[in-house]
Amino acid sequence: MSLPLLAGLALAFAASAKAQPAQAVAGSVVRSKEWIVRRGKAREEEFIGDVHYDSSGLKLSSDWALYKQAAKEWSARGSVALRKDLENGDVLTAKGQTARYNEETKAGRLDPEEGRRILFTRAPADGSEPDHGEGAVLTWQGEQWAALSGRARVWGPRLQAWADTARYEPPAKRLSLRGGRPVARKVDEDGGWTTALKADEIDAVDSPRRLEARGRVRGWLIFKDEGKFTEKAK
Repeated sequence: MSLPLLAGLALAFAASAKAQPAQAVAGSVVRSKEWIVRRGKAREEEFIGDVHYDSSGLKLSSDWALYKQAAKEWSARGSVALRKDLENGDVLTAKGQTARYNEETKAGRLDPEEGRRILFTRAPADGSEPDHGEGAVLTWQGEQWAALSGRARVWGPRLQAWADTARYEPPAKRLSLRGGRPVARKVDEDGGWTTALKADEIDAVDSPRRLEARGRVRGWLIFKDEGKFTEKAK
């Protein structure tokens, strides 16, 4: 085969790879402007420009991504946005700068750009207002849990809280606050009361809604209607 023909075939293959709108990678679907495959024992697939990854309810977008086939591991960087649709109907979203995710273990990590924070949102299945959070790093393990670490802060219509780590467990709809003597503030409009407390450990449970505090608990509880306070104290 002549050299000109070989060159023509190579250019045609490169053009088709860049034009490919979507690729199936280990049960996932990936779209990007450019796709590069490195074959051999350590097979890799590199995706460049406007990358979109979709697999098992997890969606990721970024400027660049790399898939290592042997480890079944993804790396992404540049304007990383995550969305996880949970089985209970809740939707988790987060934004950062770099991410890693293992398709086999379902473990992942999202880090922010230097000097910035991870932004996290949980939209409940019932359509009510979302909860928000921020921290130095976000880690997760499939549908089991997602955790914000590093001066984590959570706020929304249900709760305001501060701790070293805030970990949300979807199956139990439980938010666990650990480290740095967590602080939580909750307003219950239906019950007509407001509470704030500080403790060694705090758990906020969604259903039924309640706060659990353990270890050197300090705080206060205010009722708008003193009659309700008297009734609940009986």
